Amino acid sequence: MKKHFYSIWFKIVLAFFWVMVVTCATIGLSVHLMNRFNVWRFLSFTLTSVHFIFLLALISVVFGSFVSMFALHHVLNPIIELSKAMQKVAKGDYSVRLDDSVPHLKDEMHELRASFNQMVQELASTETLHSDFISNVSHEFKTPLAAISGYATLLQDDTLSLEDRNEYINIIIQSSKELSRMTGNILYLSRLENQTIIHEKEYYRVDEQLRRCILRMEPVWSAKSINIYPELAPITWNGNTELSTHIWNNLLDNAIKFTPQGGEINITACQEGTSLVVTFQDSGPGMTPEIQKHIFDKFYQGDTSHKKKGNGLGLALVHKIVTLYGGSIQVQSIPDLGSSFKILLPMEVS
Repeated sequence: MKKHFYSIWFKIVLAFFWVMVVTCATIGLSVHLMNRFNVWRFLSFTLTSVHFIFLLALISVVFGSFVSMFALHHVLNPIIELSKAMQKVAKGDYSVRLDDSVPHLKDEMHELRASFNQMVQELASTETLHSDFISNVSHEFKTPLAAISGYATLLQDDTLSLEDRNEYINIIIQSSKELSRMTGNILYLSRLENQTIIHEKEYYRVDEQLRRCILRMEPVWSAKSINIYPELAPITWNGNTELSTHIWNNLLDNAIKFTPQGGEINITACQEGTSLVVTFQDSGPGMTPEIQKHIFDKFYQGDTSHKKKGNGLGLALVHKIVTLYGGSIQVQSIPDLGSSFKILLPMEVS
């Protein structure tokens, strides 16, 4: 009942009703006063019934128009203001806001203003995120592309020694792999952005999948003399093998990247109740609480010096896939003592 009472159309009808009431009351009062003081005697002509009706009609039109303009302006002004604000938003101005700070006016217009302000704020956030995404992608692509272009140019020098030539080729290969990995993560994030369920699930051994991921990255962790200690219980799990591989690869790559020369990485997998629990623990530099708040944001890098190669997409992809599975990620990290990423996934994914 309250919502209907405060509806916009009811306000317009109510405005017209009061216009009629005020107009009729004013005309009635005017006629009464004119009769009381016998104003008619000052007229130079005889007042007939036709003249009287015409006079009342004239007064009604003039006074009614004045009252209507005032009443409709009061009722329609919020709608006009909203329309102008929407036109500004349509032109790309996301800074416009409507005043919704009157707490006792909880009518439909107040709710509409609040919803409009929330919508504009979301649009502004999306626009900022889009701009940052384009800026970050351009920046991250620029470095490996510059390396590929620069060293490819140097390879055209016929006087290069075989050692230098092989070094330049290796740099080009590594830069190409970095671009490929970055592009793959971006494509996966884009593909998963609007996905709500996991498709193409099958039963497979998670422990065997983890072992294959470790073996595939053996050249990387061996080059840093890192010791990896896997404790993997035999677990059969129902999931998408491709998406799950992205979780383990990105977490292992992240652990290797931040583990120092001669360090160690512990990987465990087990079943706890109705959850598959996989933990990656490294002996790296750890993270401050401030860094931990943003590690799953796209393109965020806690190492602002960029000494560690990366583009801040791996953990964002991991978080997205784990969320799609209906799971969660627990992060424990202490500066100078390493980090631990604990993945909890439901054993049966709907």
